[in-house]
Amino acid sequence: MIEDDIDGASEIGEAFKEDVLMVFPTDTVYGLGGNARDESVVSRIYRVKQRSEDKPLSLHLFSRRDVSKYVPEISEKQQNIIDKLLPGPYTIILPANSNAPDVSVSREKKVGIRVPDSNSFRNLEENIDFPLVGTSVNKSGEPPMTDFDRIVDEFGGIVDLFIESPEEMSGETSTVLDLTFDPPKVLRGDFSPEELKD
Repeated sequence: MIEDDIDGASEIGEAFKEDVLMVFPTDTVYGLGGNARDESVVSRIYRVKQRSEDKPLSLHLFSRRDVSKYVPEISEKQQNIIDKLLPGPYTIILPANSNAPDVSVSREKKVGIRVPDSNSFRNLEENIDFPLVGTSVNKSGEPPMTDFDRIVDEFGGIVDLFIESPEEMSGETSTVLDLTFDPPKVLRGDFSPEELKD
């Protein structure tokens, strides 16, 4: 277990490997995830989550500038929405390009992308040189778990690395918006067009 602070930075670097399954902080709830390119990690995520492999995992990026790496083209309107909402408690859905990891791409060839507004999450960037995918920490069909100690108790023998954040999280899962629709289609959560106004 690692607590996100200055003294723990080097410890995180030593503990993080390409084949590690981890619990990591975001701005909403803790995420369960790891390297999207490592089949063993991806398999373990689905197994721990008890989630159908038909359901893709969200890409977790450190900057909204990285969104363009995984989508073929972003319209001006879509870019304006991205600039207004990210980083923040949203998962945006866009068409996927060939760079998007298979595990993050839906049958409709779309990819879900998160850019959490969390310093604790951003602090992980220097230790990660592969695409990070994740999902909320819970068994499928159950509410997301927000208590870090309880997460460690339940998944301590299964997950390799736990990173605790001193920052407060919302405790609610991200709002999911499909930006391939105009206006964006709300797939999860509450969203008002007012949030897109200046």
